Amino acid sequence: MRNVLLAACAGGVLLLGTACGGGGGAGGSGNSGTGGDGAGSGLSCPDNLIPAPNSDFCLTQSTTPNCAFIGRNYHTEVCGVAVVDPSSELARSTDVKEYAGSGPPDLGCFDPANYPAPTASQTVTMSGVVKIFSHGCESKSVDISIFEVTDAAPAATPVGPPITTASDCTVDGVMTTNDDCGTRYECKYTYAGVPTEKELVVLTKGALWAPLYQYNIYIPNAEVKNGGWTHDLRALATDDYSVIPQAAIGGPITPGNGAIAGEVHDCADVRLTGATVDVDVKKTIVTYFTSNEDSPLPDLAASSTSLLGLYAALDVAPGKASVAAIGLVNGKVTTLGYHRVTVFPDSVTSITFRGVRPFQIPQ
Repeated sequence: MRNVLLAACAGGVLLLGTACGGGGGAGGSGNSGTGGDGAGSGLSCPDNLIPAPNSDFCLTQSTTPNCAFIGRNYHTEVCGVAVVDPSSELARSTDVKEYAGSGPPDLGCFDPANYPAPTASQTVTMSGVVKIFSHGCESKSVDISIFEVTDAAPAATPVGPPITTASDCTVDGVMTTNDDCGTRYECKYTYAGVPTEKELVVLTKGALWAPLYQYNIYIPNAEVKNGGWTHDLRALATDDYSVIPQAAIGGPITPGNGAIAGEVHDCADVRLTGATVDVDVKKTIVTYFTSNEDSPLPDLAASSTSLLGLYAALDVAPGKASVAAIGLVNGKVTTLGYHRVTVFPDSVTSITFRGVRPFQIPQ
């Protein structure tokens, strides 16, 4: 059975599905997506929306809440993005294969006193494995391009020379066991000429692969070793782009529209459970997923992230969009992240929250 998911975040898993519906659709959390008075507040949108604490870093990038897409169950906003309040305490994911951690969530980087500072950029070689999200037995013939980000969009020209993975991953690929394939082979890649300390987006696509724009790729100088930085990428099979929405919303994504998906991590890159996420543009639905790491599925009853930290917004029109996440810490709502991205036609935009990045700090 194919995983009902849609994409992989930069270094994490990424998917599409259903639950927790937002503007224009219904879902597990009952978000109506229609404007109206704030429930119990006596105030109309946007006056019923309270700014989440610890969002100073994104104030210069904030947008105006679009009340046409904000239901009565919204009471909190992060730099203009309305997000439904979580109902359970935020926690780290301890029993997962990737991005696990113990203890309380690390949110220290949201304190202005702890904002990360950028250092001088250098050029390095980026390498790793192109991992397949969901269906596929070889990550062969995947085209990879890396771009600097300007105003939430990829620059016109990629950094370094774009590359394509081998046409046969069985020669030098990484082998894993897979229910569909028996043995899955995932190709390695090496990409030269990538700048550190810059906001980057990685595009993977090909004849067999749907376009997947992986945002929030950032190379700290502190993580560079011998002129290189290791980071695994994701590839999404073309047919899964159609199969996943069918399973999630009972039909395909509208031709020309796309999707936003990713994970919620803390400042130490640990997955978080109990977070809620939303976008500031119209979508059919926002969804969260089960905690099955090998085959996560949409959880129609979920109103926040599971152990995998996964979320997705489906059927989003192309163009600029803001994405934000919040959590409940000691009974109080707090910011978990905010990003500006671009949604592309018939593509998936992946954004995984990893605290505050140096490129987000007002200069």
